Amino acid sequence: ETITSIFEIKRKVDNKTNRPLNIISKNKVREEVVPISFPLVEITASKLAEYRKNKVSSFVLKVNGKLFYTQIPDSISFVSAYIMNEHQCTAGRVCSRLSAASDKDGGCRKVRDHARRIEKYPWITHGYETFGTKHDCFVVTKCLHYKEVPRRRKKTLGEITHSKLALAQFVWDDIVTVKDLNKRMKLRKKSYS
Repeated sequence: ETITSIFEIKRKVDNKTNRPLNIISKNKVREEVVPISFPLVEITASKLAEYRKNKVSSFVLKVNGKLFYTQIPDSISFVSAYIMNEHQCTAGRVCSRLSAASDKDGGCRKVRDHARRIEKYPWITHGYETFGTKHDCFVVTKCLHYKEVPRRRKKTLGEITHSKLALAQFVWDDIVTVKDLNKRMKLRKKSYS
């Protein structure tokens, strides 16, 4: 939807120059909300290629492998929109295949192709893409290649301390124990103060 707000603003005016000064009051007179509707039509990949070639600002929806299309203004942004479901191609949180490596090595062709042309990927069954806009996006909500990132086990306090000590021993030759490390850190804090 587009929202237009109309305000009445009262300002002080400079007596000598007649230029407006500070705002005295600002009251909203009315607000107009107009719903925006973009009807989707089923489209073929070849027809979609024509729109891409002509750089027409477009929205493509893929549902159950079928493509649906509508032309949109180039200023619309769907980057953070939650239209269908959670985006499955998120680094480190959702899909472990989010890499430009070969498919054989656990990567994804969509990543290697810089996330363009949703119609090229038969394994992406649900998602949407915008192209020819100021804020192009490519969101995958259902993918047959999806492989969830395994949850990382939280480290214990002992493991964290051991890792800190190992790193400190790598950096400083004179660190042997955690007590040495704590002493070194106190000295560093004093030198920064």
